[in-house]
Amino acid sequence: MSTLIVYCHPYERSFCHAVLESLCHRLEREGQEAIVEDLYADGFSPAMTADELADYDSGTPHDPLVKRYVAELTSCDHLALVFPVWWNDAPAMLRGWLDRVLLRGSAWDVGPDGMLGLLGSIQVVTLYTCSDNPTEFLENVTGNGIRGTLLDGTFMQLGIERRVWHNFGCAGRSTEAERAAWLRGVEDGTLPEAGVASAT
Repeated sequence: MSTLIVYCHPYERSFCHAVLESLCHRLEREGQEAIVEDLYADGFSPAMTADELADYDSGTPHDPLVKRYVAELTSCDHLALVFPVWWNDAPAMLRGWLDRVLLRGSAWDVGPDGMLGLLGSIQVVTLYTCSDNPTEFLENVTGNGIRGTLLDGTFMQLGIERRVWHNFGCAGRSTEAERAAWLRGVEDGTLPEAGVASAT
C-alpha cells in the first residue's frame, strides 16, 4: 500500500510532529511506501491566485508544487493527514491544500446529479489531530467540523468510503505518560477511533 501523509504544523517540537514520526516508523516497519508532504517545510502557499481561479475548470495546476501534490494524491492508496485543530477546524494552510490540490478532473468532476468524486481508489483516509479541547467538546459543542466538514463532507464527496479520525484531545494538558501511550498507539495501530464514517 502507498501512503501519502499531508503534514501541517510549523513547529518541529510539536506533538503533531511526534505523531508524524511515529506514523512514518510504523509504515517503514510494515514495508509500506510513504510520501510526506510537509506543507510548511515545502513553502506551500495556501492562497489560490487569480490566474488559478480563472482557469479552475481546466483542472490544470499552475504551480509546480501543486502539480506534484496532485500526482502524489492521485497515486496513493491511503491518505493520512496530521494537523492541529485550531479554532475547531483545520489550519488555514491545510484548507488551502484542499482548495488548490483537489482539482476538477483529478479529484472530482461534475456528474448528472452534482459533484462526482474521483478518488475512490484511495482505500482509507485517516486524520490524526491534536486539540486543546476534549474530543467530545469538538463533537458536541462546536459543530463537529472535523467529522462533519472533512470526513463526512469533503472526503465522502471525493468517493473515499472508509474515513477514520484519531484525535488527541486535551493534548496541551496531557502528561508525558499519556503522550507516550498515544505514540505507541500510532506505531502499533491500536489507537481508539474518534469516529469512523459509514460507507456511502
